[in-house]
Amino acid sequence: MRAIPAASLVLLLVAGCSFYDSSRSSSESSGSSSASSASSSGSSASSAARKDSYINDVAGYTEAYAKSGGQFDGFTRGLSEIAQKHGVTDWESDADTFTGIGAGLRRANVPSAQFEVWKQNLTNGDATKATAMQKGYDNATPK
Repeated sequence: MRAIPAASLVLLLVAGCSFYDSSRSSSESSGSSSASSASSSGSSASSAARKDSYINDVAGYTEAYAKSGGQFDGFTRGLSEIAQKHGVTDWESDADTFTGIGAGLRRANVPSAQFEVWKQNLTNGDATKATAMQKGYDNATPK
């Protein structure tokens, strides 16, 4: 007689676990669809955060480079590595790179006359790049 209740108990436990798993996956699925909605509305915010992170990394690198001096090809190689880390495939055409460079030069207290030399050398007369660099320089706070 005891064998029947024990078997019933096992069946109840199995059914209970099964019910728990199915209700959990159902609630997770509804939670993930609401998370998906939230992430799509927040994607522009995360995009802006990624952009700011890239600009700040470029600025920090440029500041350190300007303070220490060094070979120009070493500077561009470092920019390539930062861009790659941030998923930027063509840093030389990305205005955010030049905004970061300008900000870094300002943080390094590079005087405006010296900044103009940097700007000419890095932008090769490209007005869009020069404007981005100037924006970064003008908006940054020197340290």
